[in-house]
Amino acid sequence: MDKVETLQKIKHAESQIKAMREAAERERETALRDARRQALELLDQFREQAEARYREIVTAAETVVSAERERMLEAAREEAARMIARGKANVDKAVDLVLAKFRGAIRA
Repeated sequence: MDKVETLQKIKHAESQIKAMREAAERERETALRDARRQALELLDQFREQAEARYREIVTAAETVVSAERERMLEAAREEAARMIARGKANVDKAVDLVLAKFRGAIRA
């Protein structure tokens, strides 16, 4: 093998290596783009799932809070009704007491 032939084989090998390197670089860029796109799609998918779960949690919490509020309001209404009934009973006693004192003051 002479020098010219050896140099041609080296140049040919170098050009093959360069072509392989360029192909590998293109493949790398393609893989990176695909990975980024897939990552963004996953991020969007998980964001949608998280928002849906958030809405479920908020709706459940609102239901619980609403039920608790109604329970508390009902208890307050019942207590108010009891207080009104006791107040009305006390009004009759108070009127009787005032009348008794008035009659006692008139007789005295």
